[in-house]
Amino acid sequence: MSLALIGMLAFASCTKEKAGGTFTFSGKVQKGPFVTGTTITVNELNTSLGQTGKAFTSSITSDDGSFGLSNVEMESNLALLSANGFYYNEVLGQLSSAQITLQALADLNNEETVNVNVLTHITKARIEKLVADGLSFGDAKRKAESEFQDFLGVTDHFNQGFEQMSIATSGDFNAMLLAFSVILQRPSNFLEVVPTLPAELTWLMTNLSTDFADNGAVDSEALVDTLLYNISLQDQLYIRHHLEDYYSGLGLNVEIPDFESYITMFQAAHQEVVADFTYPDEASPAPQLGPGGEVPNILVKDATQFDGEQAYVVAAIAPLGKTLKVKVTGNVHPDMSLNNGWSVTDQADGFTIEAQRHNELVSLLVRFSSDSKDGTATIEYYEDSETPTFTKQISWTGGWGF
Repeated sequence: MSLALIGMLAFASCTKEKAGGTFTFSGKVQKGPFVTGTTITVNELNTSLGQTGKAFTSSITSDDGSFGLSNVEMESNLALLSANGFYYNEVLGQLSSAQITLQALADLNNEETVNVNVLTHITKARIEKLVADGLSFGDAKRKAESEFQDFLGVTDHFNQGFEQMSIATSGDFNAMLLAFSVILQRPSNFLEVVPTLPAELTWLMTNLSTDFADNGAVDSEALVDTLLYNISLQDQLYIRHHLEDYYSGLGLNVEIPDFESYITMFQAAHQEVVADFTYPDEASPAPQLGPGGEVPNILVKDATQFDGEQAYVVAAIAPLGKTLKVKVTGNVHPDMSLNNGWSVTDQADGFTIEAQRHNELVSLLVRFSSDSKDGTATIEYYEDSETPTFTKQISWTGGWGF
């Protein structure tokens, strides 16, 4: 090989490895979307992911979480992005009561979009550990992202980096991000609990990140159980509606991805699954309050005669990946103050309910009524079907008469 060729190759290698430059990029910060006023800090990093001391700041300019930085001059292509602010809680459908911090590690070479989200935040410590063990940043990032997809139960991995994902864009990889964002957040309607939810979220993310960092797995059963418990309380149809309404209020037409299927994948990977549609003989209309308070279930298929003066529930467990809708026609009245997981739609004579959770009990308190205190009703079951898969007639005596 000639000296001239050796020199050309050496020059090309040095050119390729040159890290510094002027960078312009934009992105979004999302749990749900962070809101205007959130501070964005960009710290320059060396190849060991240590901070060099050079930093740049920006802020979110729209309530959809958007930010941008232009003509940032750095001697390195590696950066740590940090965002601290309030966010839209997509589970509750309201702004958070306190600020949280999310971070992302990024290679700014050829990156026009760098999003900061819960996936970039959780995997940050694992990437740092792998780089400390000798991997390049790119290899460490790809390995950490692959490992975390394993934890989420995703068998067909995505090539997109976590910093490319957005909760308000179609695509399976975006659905995976939204699903994880959702299961991190515990729902609660208790006024004294809501202010503590951001701190609880920060605690959960910190512990997940620490557990995941050492070996690329979440070994704590308690942390997995916490995520499954969150799922057991969530109303997925309402979460979708919350996000659609929020973005619509901003004048944005977005497509919320199919996050529900990725929650199903997580449950299938970490939870014993129910194979068939199940209608327990008795159930509590408020199981989140603990054991006790069970009353008879009018959805038991062979049950047709009832005492009109007693309280009942409509309760079921739908298998993963299958829909369940029930239409009740007649003088049966739902008590919306004790609804645990059904989406309820009123109709002219009765109501229709749809399960918002899968592999988890959903229940709703109901009462009978008619002017004569006796009555009848029809119940239609739509088990993963657009047409009734089972229909029964029920009757009761001695109703409340309201």
